[in-house]
Amino acid sequence: MKIGYARVSTTGQDYETQVAKLQAEGCEKLFTEKQSGKS
Repeated sequence: MKIGYARVSTTGQDYETQVAKLQAEGCEKLFTEKQSGKS
Protein backbone atom coordinates (compact mmCIF):
# COMPACT_ATOMS: atom_id res chain seq x y z
CA MET A 1 0.00 0.00 0.00
CA LYS A 2 1.33 3.41 -0.97
CA ILE A 3 0.75 6.31 1.42
CA GLY A 4 0.89 9.95 0.30
CA TYR A 5 1.24 13.27 2.09
CA ALA A 6 0.27 16.67 0.67
CA ARG A 7 0.87 19.96 2.47
CA VAL A 8 0.36 23.59 1.55
CA SER A 9 1.55 26.56 3.57
CA THR A 10 0.12 29.51 1.64
CA THR A 11 -3.30 30.32 0.24
CA GLY A 12 -1.77 30.54 -3.24
CA GLN A 13 -0.84 26.86 -3.20
CA ASP A 14 -3.31 24.19 -4.29
CA TYR A 15 -3.17 20.89 -2.47
CA GLU A 16 -5.79 19.35 -4.78
CA THR A 17 -3.16 19.21 -7.55
CA GLN A 18 -0.77 17.41 -5.21
CA VAL A 19 -3.51 14.96 -4.18
CA ALA A 20 -4.37 14.23 -7.81
CA LYS A 21 -0.72 13.46 -8.59
CA LEU A 22 -0.39 11.20 -5.55
CA GLN A 23 -3.53 9.31 -6.56
CA ALA A 24 -2.20 8.96 -10.11
CA GLU A 25 0.93 7.35 -8.64
CA GLY A 26 -1.21 4.76 -6.87
CA CYS A 27 -1.39 6.14 -3.34
CA GLU A 28 -4.31 4.55 -1.53
CA LYS A 29 -4.10 6.45 1.75
CA LEU A 30 -3.59 10.22 1.69
CA PHE A 31 -2.88 12.67 4.45
CA THR A 32 -3.34 16.38 3.79
CA GLU A 33 -2.44 19.44 5.81
CA LYS A 34 -3.18 23.12 5.33
CA GLN A 35 -1.00 25.37 7.47
CA SER A 36 -0.29 29.06 7.35
CA GLY A 37 3.34 30.10 7.32
CA LYS A 38 2.79 32.53 10.19
CA SER A 39 4.14 31.83 13.64
